[in-house]
Amino acid sequence: MIKSKEFKKLELLMKFYEKPWFVAGGWTIDLLINEITRDHKDMDICIFREDAEYALQYFHDWDINVAIPGEHRLEKVTQMTDIELPRYCLHLFKEQEFIELLLTSRIEDQVIFRKNNQIKMSMDDFCNKSGEIPFVNPAWQLLFKSLSTREEDEHDFLVYMNRVSDNKSKSWLLQSMKVMNGNKRWIEELSKQLNEGGDI
Repeated sequence: MIKSKEFKKLELLMKFYEKPWFVAGGWTIDLLINEITRDHKDMDICIFREDAEYALQYFHDWDINVAIPGEHRLEKVTQMTDIELPRYCLHLFKEQEFIELLLTSRIEDQVIFRKNNQIKMSMDDFCNKSGEIPFVNPAWQLLFKSLSTREEDEHDFLVYMNRVSDNKSKSWLLQSMKVMNGNKRWIEELSKQLNEGGDI
C-alpha cells in the first residue's frame, strides 16, 4: 500500500463510515501499481447514491455543496432533493480540508456508468483494494477520462497501458470507449495491445 499523509488522513476520516466507499480519480492507477506517479490535486471518493443520506449525516460537520451540472457553480446542500439526478458531485469543505464525493448508482451487483446506463461493471470487478484503502477499478475511471482528456489523463492512460496487466478490465475499457466514442487514439492503442486490431 502507498504510504502517504493523504491516505493516513483518509483512513482516519472514513474509519467509522459503515457503507461502501472507494477512492476515485487519478489515484486509482497509482493505488493499483502501488506507486505515486504524479501529483494529485485532491481526493475523490466514490459512494453509492443509495447511501447518500447516510453520507450527509456522516459528514454533518462539513460544509457540503453540490456541483450544478453545466453551470460551473456550487449550491449548498440542505436536503436530499438538492442532490437528485443529474446532480452527482458533492464538494465538502472543513477548514483547510477538501474532498469530493461522487454519487454512483448501482442495481444489485451491477455498477451503472453515469453517462450511459447501458454500460455496467460488476461489483467484483469495480471494487479493488490496496491495504485498507478501497478504490475504483482504474478502467472505470479511464472511461470518464477518455471523454474529455487532459494532460494528467494522458499520463494516467500511459501508466495504465504500460504497468497494468489486467486484460479483462482493459477489454471492458476498450469496448466501453467504443460505445462512448471516447479518445480515438486510446482506442487504437488499446486495440493494438489487446491484439484486437486498430479499427474503431
